[in-house]
Amino acid sequence: MPVKLVQCKTAASPSGLPGLDWAVNPYRGCSHACAYCYAQDVTRFHMDRPWGETIEVKFNIVQKLKSQLQKNAKGVFGVGTVTDPYQSLEKKFELTRGCLVALKSAGAQISVLTKSDLILRDLDVLRAWQSAEVGISIASLDGETAALLEPGAPSPDRRLDALRRLSAEGVRTYLMAAPIIRGVTDSEEGLRGLVRRSNEAGVRAIMWDKFNPKPMATSRLRKRLVEKGFSQTTVHSNNELTRIRSVLGSECEKLGLELLDAF
Repeated sequence: MPVKLVQCKTAASPSGLPGLDWAVNPYRGCSHACAYCYAQDVTRFHMDRPWGETIEVKFNIVQKLKSQLQKNAKGVFGVGTVTDPYQSLEKKFELTRGCLVALKSAGAQISVLTKSDLILRDLDVLRAWQSAEVGISIASLDGETAALLEPGAPSPDRRLDALRRLSAEGVRTYLMAAPIIRGVTDSEEGLRGLVRRSNEAGVRAIMWDKFNPKPMATSRLRKRLVEKGFSQTTVHSNNELTRIRSVLGSECEKLGLELLDAF
């Protein structure tokens, strides 16, 4: 996989996402190569290459972040808003870890989103950090479906284990149940199972999101689904979305979990 070392001008950029004031993304591109990811649509990153096949590494991001935090550490810093901060290259470069250390030293609030159990490496930083939360994304508990949608990501079982260990260490965690894709990850049995398994892992909240049909993401997803015999219709009607939220809501209510609507 081509890897390019780049310098960033700023480490934390203003975030347009609800609940997040700043976005910190140590990498550009993502080796998880998720079929449904719309980050390429949003960032226009390497339009001439398939998503997941090239990564930019912001090698100076930790130093830049430290400088920014000296001026302003207020607000919530979202770590991993258009990339996974714990993709495989993080094992080598440890940029996410460096950013977390800097943010903790500055007394900042953070919200990390990942689909990798590599985050467990940084438990020493995350534990006893009262203003930190970690979300782990799982679209389906089925290993084959996950491998189809997220070929470079750890298995759902490994992600659930990460949630369990983070929760046991007192880290505030939530499950990101996303994306809910029509005819793929939206069965009632699958949705209820996802809530139950997350509850067993110690989370207190479930956030869910539908598939976001951006052009490149839709084309990529449909191609992969058609190859495996799935329908090309990936977007839910409003009535179908109401049903999904009802299923998730009833299971969350039964288990005493909070259900949150993403973005």
